[in-house]
Amino acid sequence: MAATALFFFAALTIRQDSTNVRAGCEPDQAVVTSLPAGTPVEMRFRLADGSDCIKVAATVDGKPVQGYVPASALNGLDQFEHERSASPSVDPMRGLMPAVARSRKTAALTGDPALDKGAQLLALNQPAQALELLEPAAHRYKNNPSVLLLAGLAAYRADQLGMALDYWKQSLDLAPNNDLARMYERAKREAGSDQGGPRLYGMHVGVRYEGEALPADAAREVLATLDQEYTRISSELGCSSSERVMAVVQSRDNYLKSTGAAEWSGGEYDGRIHIVWTDGKQPGPQTRRALAHEMVHACLAEIPSSGPYWPAWFQEGLAQKLSGDTLSPAARDRLRRLALAHQIPTLENLRQDWSRLSVDNARLAYDIALAALDSLYENYSAYGIRNILNNPSALDQITSDLDKKLGL
Repeated sequence: MAATALFFFAALTIRQDSTNVRAGCEPDQAVVTSLPAGTPVEMRFRLADGSDCIKVAATVDGKPVQGYVPASALNGLDQFEHERSASPSVDPMRGLMPAVARSRKTAALTGDPALDKGAQLLALNQPAQALELLEPAAHRYKNNPSVLLLAGLAAYRADQLGMALDYWKQSLDLAPNNDLARMYERAKREAGSDQGGPRLYGMHVGVRYEGEALPADAAREVLATLDQEYTRISSELGCSSSERVMAVVQSRDNYLKSTGAAEWSGGEYDGRIHIVWTDGKQPGPQTRRALAHEMVHACLAEIPSSGPYWPAWFQEGLAQKLSGDTLSPAARDRLRRLALAHQIPTLENLRQDWSRLSVDNARLAYDIALAALDSLYENYSAYGIRNILNNPSALDQITSDLDKKLGL
């Protein structure tokens, strides 16, 4: 099996003696422990709400502790962010796409109509139906790593982690593949952090959730919200699927462990929706926006683009807009000032994966994306968002125009 690459970031340590680690970010929160200068800590996540508060983990007297400290309490943070941003993406699904494309070609060369149909269904974001065809094909072509890769991908996106791991291990044993190896390790992390929670099914969505983190009543509310959002967003964008969208709801720690996402992330879509649960007994406004945000990504995955993915700026801008986010006057003023100073990336430079951005750069990228979608709706309302989605080349043509309108 191929070896996966490991990346070691700069060590983070406590800057001053008697640094309080608190139960929350507010200064009146209870003190969990006090750490001396030089104590090594691990970053769990960094809040992106402007507070610059960081959850860290450390070992005190042989026992693990976790809590919150301000960014100013840590040594090595700038180097940590620099090294992380320079390392490969933590979104292995994007890296896997070229291998998936090659595997589909290999599958077509077999002349097996069932295998070819299964690959087509997978490309159309119908993994459960694809798996019905690819599972028996994997037995017929058990020495074909490409077929096993596709069968594993169908299983993964159908939320069958054990089956996906089995197929991918067989594929890697036959033909080492660094991109697949990274995806395999991610799936193993997710399986390891899976609490074996229950599942709920609605009209358009299935939800798997951690019973300890999410009360049953709240899980049902999450399911109802996702079903409603699918209906609303599909009506707006024109996506449709004969299969349910799968969603996984986890505690923040388990979400970060299983996905490897940046600590500022509260959700992602990789063929399934992943959402962090931080509320109590019912989803609050922030969680509802996050559910709508990720449902936009799921909807866009059902609409063919001019490449493997719709551009990141378009996806993130549209997800923000349709989840009800708005740019504050301060954010708009910041964008204008940065554009005038030529210190802002163009939309073309924001096409790719954002998973390695720092908190500050991520905030800026999301603001640019939302400003771009506001401009798109304002200036191309007569053309219509569904016309753009039905003609992906149109988006390529108007991107430079949006850059000019934003002063990028």
